[in-house]
Amino acid sequence: MRTLFADLQYAIRQLRRSPVFAITAVLTLTMAIGANVVVFGVMNAIVLHPLPVPDSRQVYSLTSGTTDTSFSYPDYENIRDGNKAFSDLAVARIALIGLASPGRDGIAQPVFGYEVSGNYFRMLGVRPELGTFFTPGEDTKVNGEPYAVLSYDQWRTQFGGDRNIVGKTVKINKYPFVVVGVAPRHFNGTERIIWPAVWVPVHDAPEIEGWNWLGERRNRNEWIVGRVRPGVTAAQTNADLANVGSQLARQHPGDDKDMRLRVSPAGMFADAIPARAFLTGIMLMAMLVLFAACANLGGLFTARMADRARELGIRVAIGASRVRLLRQLVTESVFLALIGGAAATVLAAVLLHLLSVWRPGASFNFPVEFLVDPDPMVYLFAVLLALFTGMLFGILPARQVWRTDPNHALKSGAAGDVVSRRISLRDLLLVVQLALCCLLVTSSLVALRGLVRTMGVPLGFQPDHVTFAMTDTNLAGYKDSAPVQQRLLDAVRRIPGVESVALANTTPLFQNRSTTSIYPPGATDFNTSSRKFEACLYSVGPGYFQTAGTRLLSGRDFTAHDDANAPSVAIVNEAFAKQLFGTVNAVGKTYPTAPGKFTQVIGIVEDGKYGTLTEDPTPAVFHSIVQEPNNSTTLLIRSLRPSSEMIPAVRRAIAGVDPALPIFSLVPWRDSLAFVTFPARAATVALGVLGALAMMLAITGIFGLASYTVSRRMRELGIRVALGAQNRHVLRAALGRSVLLLGIGSIAGLALGFAASRVLASMVYEATASDPLVILGVVATMAGIGLVSAAWPARRALSAEPAMLLREE
Repeated sequence: MRTLFADLQYAIRQLRRSPVFAITAVLTLTMAIGANVVVFGVMNAIVLHPLPVPDSRQVYSLTSGTTDTSFSYPDYENIRDGNKAFSDLAVARIALIGLASPGRDGIAQPVFGYEVSGNYFRMLGVRPELGTFFTPGEDTKVNGEPYAVLSYDQWRTQFGGDRNIVGKTVKINKYPFVVVGVAPRHFNGTERIIWPAVWVPVHDAPEIEGWNWLGERRNRNEWIVGRVRPGVTAAQTNADLANVGSQLARQHPGDDKDMRLRVSPAGMFADAIPARAFLTGIMLMAMLVLFAACANLGGLFTARMADRARELGIRVAIGASRVRLLRQLVTESVFLALIGGAAATVLAAVLLHLLSVWRPGASFNFPVEFLVDPDPMVYLFAVLLALFTGMLFGILPARQVWRTDPNHALKSGAAGDVVSRRISLRDLLLVVQLALCCLLVTSSLVALRGLVRTMGVPLGFQPDHVTFAMTDTNLAGYKDSAPVQQRLLDAVRRIPGVESVALANTTPLFQNRSTTSIYPPGATDFNTSSRKFEACLYSVGPGYFQTAGTRLLSGRDFTAHDDANAPSVAIVNEAFAKQLFGTVNAVGKTYPTAPGKFTQVIGIVEDGKYGTLTEDPTPAVFHSIVQEPNNSTTLLIRSLRPSSEMIPAVRRAIAGVDPALPIFSLVPWRDSLAFVTFPARAATVALGVLGALAMMLAITGIFGLASYTVSRRMRELGIRVALGAQNRHVLRAALGRSVLLLGIGSIAGLALGFAASRVLASMVYEATASDPLVILGVVATMAGIGLVSAAWPARRALSAEPAMLLREE
C-alpha cells in the first residue's frame, strides 16, 4: 500500500505537469463512460431490474402464438383451472376510468386503471400501504362489491395523502366505490412503464365500462400473469401450458385463438415490445464509443510514453523493474479513469433523473413513465467500467515499457526528429478509433434517414390542421351515447373557423385498437378454418373521411340514415377489397358477418397505417357509428385556426355540453401520434448522440496525431522549406500519414456499417447503410472531421521558419 500511495503521488505530479493531457483524458472518459452508464441505467430499470414484488423471478406473463398477450376471461378461467405449473394465476386489463374524489362536484378525472381478478394482489405477494386488498371473493358475482385500491401516487396527489381514506367513497364513472386500500410506494403492477391510478375488481367491469364482455370467449382484452410453483422451471411450465392449450383447442374448435401457450418474464408486455433488443443494440453502440475512447487515450498514452523515453531509461538504469514501471503507468491511467468515471456518474445521474421526470405520454394522457433513477447496481457498473477502462488504455503502452533500452534512451536524448515510416501502435489505435467513429456516424445518419422515411410515410389520413379531442360518455354516466355525441358535434361545429367535424370511436395509429374476423362470401362455418383474415375495425360518423383527409376512391360516405334500422353497411380500404373480393371494385358486394347476417360495402377508401408505421398494407373496415353506437368518443375538428386558439375553444364547447364529461385528450392530431413515432425518434436521438461523441473523439485523435507529428518534425519541415519545398509538399510530409489513416479508418467503418445494417434495421424503420445519401453524408462528415482536426497542425507546419529553427538547434 505504501508503494501504491507513492505511485499515486507520482501520477498526480505527472498529470499536473501535463494539464492539457489530463483535461483531455478526463473529458474523453466522462463522455464515453457517461454514455454507457446512461444506457445501462435505462436497461437496468426497464429490462434487468426485477418487478417490485417478492420472488419476482417466479412471476411470468402468458403469451400465445408469437407475441399475442391478449386473452378472454373464459380463456383465463380454463387456463387457471387446467394448469399444474402455477401456484396462482391472475388476470388484469387496463382501462380508462373516470375517478372523482369527494369535493370535486362529481367531475371525474380521466385516469387509467387496472381491472383485476380478486387474487391479483395475493398472487403478487405485495402488502398494502394502507387498508387491505381484494380477495378471490370479488370474482364470484358480476357487479359485486364496489371496491377500489388507489395507487400511492394517486393517493398523494388527488387525495392529499389522507390517511383516513380507507372506507371513504369515491365515484368511478359516476358509480360509488369504497376505497379499501392504498398500494405500496413504487408498486405499479406487472408492467414496468405503465403506472395505473387505481385498481378495481374485473367483475365490476360491466358496470364501469357499460357492457358485459366477461363471458365472451372471442373478446380478448386482458393479460394473464401468474406465479409458478417453487422449483418449477420455465421449460416445465411451457410444457404444461402446451398440454393445456392443446386441450382448449380441442374443446373449442370454432375458436380463432392461437393456443400455443408459453411464458415470458413479466414486465414489458411479455416482450411484445422489443425493448430488450432495442436497448441491447444501443448498449453495443455505447460500448463502441467506449472502445473508441480507449483507443484515443491509448494513442495519447503511447505518444506520451515516446516523449518520456529518457525518463523510463533513467529509471531502468538505476534499478527499476519493468513491472514496476508498468504498474506506475497503470496507476496513472486508472487514476485518470476514476476521475472521469466519477464525473461521468454525476452526469449520468442527472440525465437519468431528467428521463425519470419526463412524461412521454403526457400529450395523450397515457400513464407511461420511465423511472430510471440510478440504483446501487448502476453505480457499481460505473465503478467497474472506469476500472476496466483505466486498465485497458493503461496497458496499451506496455510494449514500449518492456522494450525500453536505457543505453539507447540516454544516448538519443529526449526526442528525435526522425519519425518512423512503419505503422506504429499509435497508428493502429487511430485506425481502430476512426473505424468505430465512422461506424457510429453511419449508424446515426442511417437512423436519421429512417426517421425521415418514417415521418414521410403515407398515413392514409392528413393530421395537420386537425384538433383531436377524446372523451368517453360512459365515464359521465350516459347509458345512451348517441344524443350527447350529437350535442358535442353541434357545439363544436359552432366554433368560428371550423371547416368540418366528425366522430369516431378511435382513430388509426392510436393505442385503442380493435380487430374483427372477416369471412369470405358464402361462408357458413364461422370458425378459424373458414376465416379469411383479421381486419382493423373502426366506427365512424358521417363526414369522417372528409375531416380526416382520407380519400374516398369509390362509392359513398356514411349518412345519418345508416342507422340501426337500415341494412348493415361498411366502408373498406383497398387492401380489404383485394384480399376478400380480389378487386378494388367491390362497391355493392356483400360478405357474411354471422349466420344469416350480411354487410354491404358502400365505399372504398385508400390504404393507410393503422397499427404501426412499418406495417404492410393492412385490411381495415369502417362501420357507421350511427348504426353501431359506441361510448368511446373521439372528435376530429378540422380548422385553419392555430391549435393555441382551437384547443381552448373546443374545451369550452365540451364543457358547455356537460362539465362532467372528462376530456381524456385534447391536442393537435399530429401530437397524438407521438407514441407511434417514439421508437424511431428515440433511436435517432440515441444514435445521434453516440455519433456526435464518436466525432469528437475522432477529432481529438486526429488532432493529437497530427500535432504530435508536426512537433516532432518541425526541424525537418524547416529544412524542406529552406530547400524550396512548396506548401503542398510540406503539408504532404506533415499530414500525409494522418490523411492516410483517416482514409483507411473511414473505409473500414463504412464496411462495418454495411455489415451492421441488419442490426440497425431492427432499431430504425428501413435502415440501410447502402443509401446513397448516407454514404455521401458519411464521406462528407469524415472529410470534415479531417479538415477540422488538421487545420491547426497544418497552419503550424506552413509557418515553419527555417532560420529560427536551425538557429535554435
